[in-house]
Order: sequence, then C-alpha cells, then structure tokens
Amino acid sequence: MKTTLTELVDLIIERIKQHPDTAPTAHGLRSWLARQGYNKHDIEAVLKMVRPRFEALRHAGSCGPGAVRQLTAYEDYKLTPEARDALARLELYGLIEPYEREMLLDRLSQFEAEVGMDELDYLLSWLVYSSRDVESQQTIYDVFEGNKKTAH
Repeated sequence: MKTTLTELVDLIIERIKQHPDTAPTAHGLRSWLARQGYNKHDIEAVLKMVRPRFEALRHAGSCGPGAVRQLTAYEDYKLTPEARDALARLELYGLIEPYEREMLLDRLSQFEAEVGMDELDYLLSWLVYSSRDVESQQTIYDVFEGNKKTAH
C-alpha cells in the first residue's frame, strides 16, 4: 500500500470518528478528499479498498458475516484509546477478520486493568500471528505500530 493510501485511510478513520452519527458514503468521502487536495486516482484506489467496510457499516444491524459493530461499554472501557485505534486500523485495512477481532475482544476479561498496546500486541501474537506468514505478520505489526510506510 502506498504511503498516500495509508494516509487517506487514516484520514477516513478520523473523519468517521469526528462524525459518528452519520454513515460515510463513497460520494461524500470522494468530494471531501478532493477538497483536501488528494488526486483522483488515489481517492478511487482507497475507496475501492474500504468500500466493503462501508457496506458493512450500512448493514450493521444484520448479524451476517462481515457486519461491523460498535464496541460494548465494557470493551470501550477496557481498551485504551491507542488500542482502540490500532484495532480499528487493522480491521479497516483488512488485516484481521471480524471473527479474529471478536476473539481479541472476547479475551479482554483476562486482564484486570485497562488493555493497552502491549496487551493488545500479546493478544495479537497469541491469536492472529500464529496463523499468518512472516510477511503478513510484519504488515500487521507495522500497521499496529502506526508505521505510515507500510506496504502490503
């Protein structure tokens, strides 16, 4: 993934956080990113990449596979803001599947205190990394750490 695309995905995540009450649309994001000065080719590439996630957001009420759900109050309380952001980036980039996210969130009760980046890294290594090749593991780790020069 090009650096610009990673920046665009991060911008989209921030935009969604700033406007949680409105569902993002491809048209709205396209015009917003164009006003920000990004070129049309990069905008189309990033929208093609994240479109399945937006479709899942629109159908969040369904219980089918791929449905994105909000964190429960307990999960929100247990995760630090950095851990929540890292988990959201991993899922939005398509590096972890929804069932893997659910397994991670299910294990939050193992920790007595708030779950930060170190604990989330432990859970990722235990639940996700073991089923991936080295390149995928490194990509997940780079995105988890917020490395903007990640390519996958």
